[in-house]
Amino acid sequence: MTRPPVRSEGFTLLEILLALSVLSVILLLLLSAFTGAARVRETLSSRSRGFRQIRLVLDRVGTDLMGAFATSAREGSALSLREDQLSGMPAATLTFTAFQLPDGDGGHPPAEIVKIRYFPRIGADGVTLELHREQSDLPFIENKIPSRETGVAEGLRGFRIELYDGTKWVKEWPAGGKTKTTLPKKAAVTLVDARGEAYRREVPIPLAGQEGNVTFSGRRSTGTP
Repeated sequence: MTRPPVRSEGFTLLEILLALSVLSVILLLLLSAFTGAARVRETLSSRSRGFRQIRLVLDRVGTDLMGAFATSAREGSALSLREDQLSGMPAATLTFTAFQLPDGDGGHPPAEIVKIRYFPRIGADGVTLELHREQSDLPFIENKIPSRETGVAEGLRGFRIELYDGTKWVKEWPAGGKTKTTLPKKAAVTLVDARGEAYRREVPIPLAGQEGNVTFSGRRSTGTP
């Protein structure tokens, strides 16, 4: 009487190799999914940082411009705008005098009148622009306080300013036929991000047309002696 063959309780080499192959495919799919999710998360995070930077810069430039003034009693208070090109990218330089709330910086005396200049430079990567803001406190006194320069944006493809003179938008100021201390009615600020998308904001200049009513110190005249 023959005995039935005894079945081995282990796995054959072929079964082990097949299981390892299936496991490798599953791990590869999981790794790809996690890598893709991480890449998407990083992309969204980068875009979110870019949008936040654009919004903050547009808000800051807009707020500064809404406080802009000029007085016919002092040409140094005049607003000026010049548009250049840096590596083929629009690069405007905007300078103006403005009222602002004191910033509380202990290293400088409180100043309600400041001279502000926005200008771009080629970034550290050599292909994008950095936007800088320079502020001079108490600009009309003889012993001038050193200006402060800060970087406000990076990775830009363009910084453009347009000014509305009441009839048309212009890219240079003073515009033709206007006196040096004339203020534009409105300003439009355009930032171009690293992907080439443009973001524009228009802001009014509330003190436009009141240049003759602003006294030498920068305070508006009350009409009293």
